[in-house]
Amino acid sequence: MNSNTKIDIRFSDIDVAGHVHNSKYLCYFELGRIDFLSKLSGENWNWRKKGLILGRNEVDYLVPIYLKDKIFVRTSCDHVGNKSFTLSYKVFKTIEKEEILCTQGRSTLICMDYEKNDSVPIFDDWKKNLMDSMTQ
Repeated sequence: MNSNTKIDIRFSDIDVAGHVHNSKYLCYFELGRIDFLSKLSGENWNWRKKGLILGRNEVDYLVPIYLKDKIFVRTSCDHVGNKSFTLSYKVFKTIEKEEILCTQGRSTLICMDYEKNDSVPIFDDWKKNLMDSMTQ
């Protein structure tokens, strides 16, 4: 399961150099992550019982993005552990039907039960879907 999420660039995303500020890419990753996880968990996701905490972010900046660019983030799972999994992100801009990779990154997410306030093994239904998504 890959998820492509359209991103609308806001004027406030732009820095003094005229391109998207480096901090905004984590926001774009978050939008992709929420889209991916919503498809994984369904509409009745109980965040308190099936929660997540962000353990790590990595970002590689490759090509600048500007205000008028049309962009999207492609989110996929590339590792499933016992209590955590890793999502990968690729931010593309589209110019004349060509997809140009601008930024890539990864996040490690740890499963949490916030009612118990403790990390837990990856939820069974999620683990199966995450493992299946890696073979697509």
